[in-house]
Amino acid sequence: MAMNLLRIYGATLLVALTMGMSACKNEDAPVTAHAVKAEANSGQKISLNVDIEGLSTSDLRAMDIQENIVGNQHAGLKFKWTIGSTEKFFIAFKKESGSSFTASGPMVVRESTLKILSQEGNRYKARIDVDAPSGFNPDTETIFVAGALGAKGIDATTGRALVSGPRYFFEKGKSYIPPMYFAPTRLRSKTVGGSKEYYADNLTFRFYGAMVGATIDNTQGNMLYSPHEITMKTGALTTEGEINLFDFETDANNQSVPKWTTTQNATTAQRVYFEQGDVAVGKKRTYYFWAVPSKFSGRREMTMEFRTDAYDEELRETEADITTKWKVKQLASAKVHRLSVEIPAPKGDLIISEVFIGGGDYGAATAWEFYNPTEANIDLKEYYIQRFDYNKSGTSESTWYPSSPTYESRLLPDPNLLFRDILAESSIDKSSENNVKRGVLPPHKSAVFYTAAVVNKGMMSTFRGRKGLVYLFNIAAETGPLSNFSADKRMYAEAFFAPRFHSGGKQYRSRHRIVRKVAGKSSAWGSTAIPVDAFFWYSNGIRAQYPTASFFRKPGRDLPRKEMQINYNSDWVMRHRYEALDWGYRFSYYYDRNRVNTPALGIHWMEDNSTGSTVPTLSAKNGYIYERPIFAPDYSKNDMSFTELKKEAQLYKYVPPMWWTKERAQKADLKPGENP
Repeated sequence: MAMNLLRIYGATLLVALTMGMSACKNEDAPVTAHAVKAEANSGQKISLNVDIEGLSTSDLRAMDIQENIVGNQHAGLKFKWTIGSTEKFFIAFKKESGSSFTASGPMVVRESTLKILSQEGNRYKARIDVDAPSGFNPDTETIFVAGALGAKGIDATTGRALVSGPRYFFEKGKSYIPPMYFAPTRLRSKTVGGSKEYYADNLTFRFYGAMVGATIDNTQGNMLYSPHEITMKTGALTTEGEINLFDFETDANNQSVPKWTTTQNATTAQRVYFEQGDVAVGKKRTYYFWAVPSKFSGRREMTMEFRTDAYDEELRETEADITTKWKVKQLASAKVHRLSVEIPAPKGDLIISEVFIGGGDYGAATAWEFYNPTEANIDLKEYYIQRFDYNKSGTSESTWYPSSPTYESRLLPDPNLLFRDILAESSIDKSSENNVKRGVLPPHKSAVFYTAAVVNKGMMSTFRGRKGLVYLFNIAAETGPLSNFSADKRMYAEAFFAPRFHSGGKQYRSRHRIVRKVAGKSSAWGSTAIPVDAFFWYSNGIRAQYPTASFFRKPGRDLPRKEMQINYNSDWVMRHRYEALDWGYRFSYYYDRNRVNTPALGIHWMEDNSTGSTVPTLSAKNGYIYERPIFAPDYSKNDMSFTELKKEAQLYKYVPPMWWTKERAQKADLKPGENP
């Protein structure tokens, strides 16, 4: 298995008509063009003045515009530059035998920089400096030049500028420039004041394609929604391809533009990765992406999916948060569009955020963390955990687990059902500190249930100080002293146990889910159980198999799942055991740019207060990131043995996405209005 953990670079949208727009930044993949940086060449230095064409004010006004300023530099989608700033661009020199260019002429591509000189209205004046290729002499030969901004490069054989994905947002001051080009123009020279200067007939970078916006409506929602990926299937537009700088056609606006070459079509999954900010409860937000409109009449069908994390080449996509379908009309090039359909944001509910599974077939050593991702209080007395034990019957695997739970327990335990440790405090109730009645879980808070067979590492004082943790319920083990000699306590804990069963040389585990019970109009309380979230519970016949380990819900994966996604890019990562370390955090590791070039690979534990690139050597200080690394296994694989998982733990270490910063991780455990 080869993991390709795609990371998302952040920028948010903000209305600011005089500022630049926020969109995706091309990833730093190798340039396909045979390009050489200008500084490395010995040819004649050429300086050319160019224009950069901007969008009209009316088009900018149509967008929710965001401009991030990092170190006095614009960061985000650029239609506005700081005077004196520089940008990378590519220029193709094409030698011709006549007065016009042909497809067969020799070509050399250079990578260089342009410098912004001034602004005139919505246009910019800039200068490009580049070394002319050896053997190309505009004084004695016909030389044409064409250029591209916001592209990966220009292929020196075809003259095509590559626009590839996935595209990311800005990375600490870097910006994404939407694809722009200047058309082939004759390179000429003249003598001014005794010095030779070079010029061209028309050097104007023009915006290619269009900006397209999809609006998410969270006015009726109950939780912050933070999408980071759009997946589309449509024949109305494409998002990856090549701009043919030396081959033009007439577009839908009757304008002459370079031809667009793409392999995408109506059946291709087009993916755009971005960080344009969150959709707060009660708000709407339009997410913009770059695309090339297709030529067609009438309307074309479009399916669009939003996700909170990125596609992985090995594990594919995670489950979609939003799926919608409608028909769109033809879009105009060089314009800003907003799709007419407003998409409702998904609603949240209680989720399982962490699970610890201990050893032994009886499965009594477990810990469960439940998290409230919504902006409203959740009453735990309405929720139950259900356990479904393997019990082979019939010939179909889909019937080998019962349809009714083997055990069930309410998520608000009676105080008499808690385990009583005579030597030390082992349960915590901070409901009064949060100004709620017992059993109510406030927004962005968690409740942890752990059995008496699980060690809490003597961290009670630490748990009390973790703002994200409101309840720590210590419940019984199977038998003996750890059950506190109470059958009622043991029976309450059974639904939390995770036993394993052996059959035909294979190992089967219990399945679990949480449900919310609602009373019907004419029925008793608890007659209707609504599935909310699941842990290894699914109905596709795949056996539940999971090892002794700790499991974590990935940051951003806050939507409840009625079935756990098992075949693809799961919401869950794992590591080898070590309970208690992370209880009370939504996700206790964050992305730290200072630690990218260290063995930590960008991982930083929340309670590691050291700064910079130096990682504490003690495991208890660095969050066990080396000794017990978090990794992202393929849960669809049939081998979840320790031998296999040990390999995956070293090869496929999970690093939180770039947008999961320390500030965001801290905020995830605070209710609205609460201070860090």
